[in-house]
Amino acid sequence: MLTKLGLNTTVPYHFLFYSVVFGGTSFYSYVVSPIVFKKLPREQFSSLQTTVFPYYFLTQSVAPIVLALTSPLKLCPFTIGLFAASSLGGLVNYLFLLPRTHAIKEKRDKLHAEKADKTESGEHTEEYASLTKQFGAYHGSSLLANLVSVATLGFYGLLLAKRLIK
Repeated sequence: MLTKLGLNTTVPYHFLFYSVVFGGTSFYSYVVSPIVFKKLPREQFSSLQTTVFPYYFLTQSVAPIVLALTSPLKLCPFTIGLFAASSLGGLVNYLFLLPRTHAIKEKRDKLHAEKADKTESGEHTEEYASLTKQFGAYHGSSLLANLVSVATLGFYGLLLAKRLIK
């Protein structure tokens, strides 16, 4: 029965996994996150992202490897490069950028809790402003790494679709 349905190969499972990974990462990045950023108070948004991001970036790191191992396409240096770039984007976020942005956020939150984030005139202190600038730089780098991961998977999807047409 599995043979008649074509379920005795990795191909249908590869397509299903690709759909979940690409669809999930794209949807969370470009639909869910902007909506919750606008709708939730900053503390709740931050708490949500702090909880989700380790799993999200770990998925971005591992899923391209699984996709490469199960790909119905003959892997060439280009497709291997797509998978490597996608995985690398997730790894950079998971191992490097996430811990740094989290540490900066904790320092800023501590200053805010101690009411040491603003001067008497109401402006941010130099330390708080410096942390905010650092956070912005790391966050921007994280967005870029995320874009690389999602875009390379998207391009792989185009290659996969092109093969279906042949």
